[in-house]
Amino acid sequence: MHRSIFTCLLAGTALTTQTAVAQDSIALDPIIVSGGLTPVAAAQYGRAASVVTADEIQSRSIQYVSDALRLVPGVSVTRTGSLGGTTAVRLRGHESNHTLVLIDGVKVASPDTGAYDFSGLLATDIERIEVIRGPQSALYGSQAMGGVISITTKRAEEPGISGRAGAEVGSDGTHQVDLALRGKGARGDISFSASRRHSGGFDVSGTPGGEEDSALHRSYTLNGRYFLTDNITVGGSLRHVDRITDNDNFNFAAPTTAGLVTDSIAASTAQETYGALYLDATAWGGRMSNRLTYSFADIDRQGVDGTGTKDADNTGTRRKIAYQGTIALDAATLASASHTLTFAAEFERLTYRENDPTIVFGVGQLAKREREQTAYILEYQGDFGNGLALQASLRHDDNDAFKDFTTYAIGASYTLPNNSTRLHASYGTGVQNPTLIEQFGFFSDFAGNPNLKPEQSEGWDIGIEQQFLDGRGVFDITYFDETLEDEIGSQFDVGLGKTVPINNTGRSDRRGIEATARYDVTDRLGLSLAYTWLDASEPVPVAIGGTRNAIEVRRPEHELSLGVDYTLPNDRTRLRLDVQRVAGLYDSNFKTASFLSGNPDDDFDRVRLSDYTLVNLGFTHDITDKVQLTGRISNLLNESYEELEGYATPGRTMYLGLSARF
Repeated sequence: MHRSIFTCLLAGTALTTQTAVAQDSIALDPIIVSGGLTPVAAAQYGRAASVVTADEIQSRSIQYVSDALRLVPGVSVTRTGSLGGTTAVRLRGHESNHTLVLIDGVKVASPDTGAYDFSGLLATDIERIEVIRGPQSALYGSQAMGGVISITTKRAEEPGISGRAGAEVGSDGTHQVDLALRGKGARGDISFSASRRHSGGFDVSGTPGGEEDSALHRSYTLNGRYFLTDNITVGGSLRHVDRITDNDNFNFAAPTTAGLVTDSIAASTAQETYGALYLDATAWGGRMSNRLTYSFADIDRQGVDGTGTKDADNTGTRRKIAYQGTIALDAATLASASHTLTFAAEFERLTYRENDPTIVFGVGQLAKREREQTAYILEYQGDFGNGLALQASLRHDDNDAFKDFTTYAIGASYTLPNNSTRLHASYGTGVQNPTLIEQFGFFSDFAGNPNLKPEQSEGWDIGIEQQFLDGRGVFDITYFDETLEDEIGSQFDVGLGKTVPINNTGRSDRRGIEATARYDVTDRLGLSLAYTWLDASEPVPVAIGGTRNAIEVRRPEHELSLGVDYTLPNDRTRLRLDVQRVAGLYDSNFKTASFLSGNPDDDFDRVRLSDYTLVNLGFTHDITDKVQLTGRISNLLNESYEELEGYATPGRTMYLGLSARF
């Protein structure tokens, strides 16, 4: 469901802290804006959630949202080598298209793959990032089976005109400029931001003397609202992104790791436009709120292969209209209600089209493909006043291409009388419709399967949050367990000579532990921790019939992040040290003799990548109250590592930036 810009702005006034992994003050409670159809206080939220704020991003001198997500438990990030390369984010071992990504409440996933590429999403103008883990289909439908990542951009907060300008330079010929302008008056506010980042990159193939793989990202964001009356507000958002990325070719027939990625002139471009318009209205003296939203996404992509031949030219769109109403059940106004009921309805249409007949395997594949879905949602939120709070949701999806589905979820939070111990638990079901690519194929080497069934899941988690040392510290540990049926995989069809998507028989299992901790040693020194243990496996087909279990690739078994935050006595300089340890990371073994021979028995052989440790150091220094110097050293120890087999990764890099507020 589209999240309210207006609601986000209201909630933001209370957001002076974040949860354990990303907080500066532990005493105050944040609000999870995307935790339900309406915001939920974190202290009453039953589901597993983390929040990263603008302060956390700034203190670490983070430039990409994906790098901020690496510090969140239950999240794994993989990037094809250079900054700007294709970047996938997975929650709790799920595929990247099982994670719903919202930017200012708008779905931004590609209509064809169902996944969002985080490669070009800069963090410069980001106010907060919310990560909701576990099945969220009962609220958000398909694409939210693994969870939700909701990103909110910055907006005007103070009356009058304000702004920010910044620049950064660094290793690999990297340079960035950004500008933000904001205005706020008695009747509304408006914000505009623009950023441009270019990196000369490095050769991700690792070929001696190979071409450097560069990336250029430009983004523009506009949002605002206007109070027509005391009870009616109109507003909207608009975001445009341009991406140009150099790529290298992947050689599936390489006999060694060194040959998997070969140096080439391959490149891709993308133009993405997202937006929304909304109308908010209160009724019954504030007892009921109403919202009508129209949102859209338009994505165009082009690409050339290593010979300069076009290998991508497609267009995808998403159109959505939604209504949401919330009513207070036990009070005269929503502001004073402890129990609320929200009801919503939405209609969504997806389209996708390949534009070049030389790319597809048949002229018929040039036809525009469409899919429609209507959904009806109910959500209850209740605070019983004795430490117990509940959230329950129910959703029914009517699909024009697949079986209709009903999903449900419940979450509970209970704070013990000592006010320092909180128990939380949740259960939910999820669904993921096949993507348009999986359904129709489009490409010359990939055939679609119109008989695919939606993937289905159920999952639960239980955890405890505990404050200690008079509230100066807090930790949260959560155990989760999820099962996935009818998972969509792929196999090579010898008769067709193409790869074909299939529903795997058997179950995919995901279980693990997520832990966060924060301890303010002094007013100047803070320590933080985030840890994930993940056990994820999937059934894979074998030639003799049946299935066998295999480790899910590109999802580390262990991820540990340790952070040290220190403010110098001058109160102007802040230092940040982050240490990340990754162990138990597997990728597909494309070099096995069985794979090269086309024997499907062993196509899913795994290879374990080397464990690695990354150390990052950052600082901020306030030259004046409005001018700030920033810097960071990434991969301080110059660790050699891989996130994907065959793709080189950056060594030690250094960056220096300057920004000014006005």
